[in-house]
Amino acid sequence: MHLHIIINGAITVTPTRKKDRLSTVLNRALKLSGNTRRPAREWQMRDVNGVLLETQRDLADFKFESKTRLFLSLAVGAGGAA
Repeated sequence: MHLHIIINGAITVTPTRKKDRLSTVLNRALKLSGNTRRPAREWQMRDVNGVLLETQRDLADFKFESKTRLFLSLAVGAGGAA
C-alpha cells in the first residue's frame, strides 16, 4: 500500500505495510522527500481533517486505504532555544 504524505506542499508517495508503525512511515516519508535536517521527533502527522495522529500506533489501527493523504509539518515550538 502507498500513502501520500504531504510535506511542505509536495506529495511524497510512501510505500507502507499494515504492520508498520506510523512513526516508521513518518521516517520513511522524511527520508524519501529529503527532509532529513530535522529529527523525526520534531514533526507531527495529521489527517485531512487536521486531526493529530499518534505515531506510536500501527497503521492497521487507522484503517487507511491506499493513496490516503496525510500531512507532515514541524511541531509548534520545534527548533526553539534549548
